[in-house]
Amino acid sequence: MLAMGLCTAVASTGAAAYDLSIQGNDYGTLNARLRAISILTAKDNGWDPSSGNAYSVMAGYKSPSWNGFRFNAAAYLNGDIFGSTDFDPTIREERTARGLFLADDGAQKGQLTNVNVTFENEQLYGFIGRGQIASPLTENTYNLVPNAYTALIVGAKPVEGFDISLGQITQMSFGTRAMTDWGFIGEGSGTGGAAQLPSQDGLGQARFLNLGQIALGPDADDIAGMTIASVRYAGLPHTKLGLWNYYTEDIANSLYFDVDAKIPLNKLKLDLGAQYLRQDDVGDGTEGIQGIPAIQANFGSGELDYNLFGLKAGLIGPKKKWTAHLMWNQSDGDTAFFNAFGGDPAYTSSIFSRNAYRQDVSSWGARASYAIMPGLRFVAAYFDYGQSETRGAVPNVSPNAAPTSDASELDLVLVWKPKQVKGLTLKTFYVNRTSEYDEFVNQRSGIKADATMSHWRLIATYSF
Repeated sequence: MLAMGLCTAVASTGAAAYDLSIQGNDYGTLNARLRAISILTAKDNGWDPSSGNAYSVMAGYKSPSWNGFRFNAAAYLNGDIFGSTDFDPTIREERTARGLFLADDGAQKGQLTNVNVTFENEQLYGFIGRGQIASPLTENTYNLVPNAYTALIVGAKPVEGFDISLGQITQMSFGTRAMTDWGFIGEGSGTGGAAQLPSQDGLGQARFLNLGQIALGPDADDIAGMTIASVRYAGLPHTKLGLWNYYTEDIANSLYFDVDAKIPLNKLKLDLGAQYLRQDDVGDGTEGIQGIPAIQANFGSGELDYNLFGLKAGLIGPKKKWTAHLMWNQSDGDTAFFNAFGGDPAYTSSIFSRNAYRQDVSSWGARASYAIMPGLRFVAAYFDYGQSETRGAVPNVSPNAAPTSDASELDLVLVWKPKQVKGLTLKTFYVNRTSEYDEFVNQRSGIKADATMSHWRLIATYSF
């Protein structure tokens, strides 16, 4: 990954590398990764994802540098493990974890996600092609196959600690977890990282599509894309500042600023941060957006008027033996945040909740971690989200549900990287979550939503 205002991932984060060296000649590096995810237990209420066993295989290549230029490529293959996932769940009792797959039936499917050329020297850098764009509003947590973008980026580092960049993104491809961003996290609200159902006719996952269709639906007009400008400064002691502006033609302009300070305090580090996000409509905005009634209620008028404020404070123990943090976010404005391109900078985002992007939400969170022994770390976190004014969807209950209460999420995570097996990471987590649409009653059918989860899964990753 290049260190730049708009970072670009050239292969896969976390994968090991194998140097291709023959008779002293450098032919680049290969990396590969195998990952499997399995749901162990879940509630039988039809809302908590109860069935899902999936894998992905990644293979990547990075060429040697030729006068600062490199060629990079990465491909992914994803599918169901031995046909063990139930893709015909019982209504209101079971739910398929669709966000683990690129295909509706879990069939094996692959994609060449990354094909690009990069350039970097002491003062200049650039990127052209397809890959991941690591910036606040184009990056979030992925599980098996990441989102990918077609982009051109140029940047400069004229003085030490100062970084400026300008980029244009014209296309996006939905990865596996985009289905979760839309459904289970976003709850059909358009605020979780996807504003359209990725699997719908005319779109689809693992396909590079114009940003107009990614944002507004398969029948939307093409747009020139999203222009991203960034300025970052790391010349202050222990402090980094960043400013990004995202202009999406005829839809939205989003401005994001953050400051991060890690201040030595005896053998500890004081970790402080602040963030601000602003979004306004441009041209017709989101007028004419396609989708379910909740999307129409949230963004059908075309107007975008959203602010997000955030603070975080924490302590990092000696050698990161332990950490403890508190986070806070507050949103206001006349609309929610139109989150169409996979962004997630909010401090109070958790494994399955991103409610800070909804309209008029006060949220807070606490997170702590402890290294039990070398290679074994435990993480516990709790988040509370005030009731929003954003409509959402509850499967088999209503496509236009109103919030009924505050939302919350408890995360318990155990990560083990055994020294005996280099490249192996085992991760298990338990999540207890209550949606703000829990107990919503469909007035026509009389059906009441049970939008709660008690969920345990296992993730195994081997990089080689």
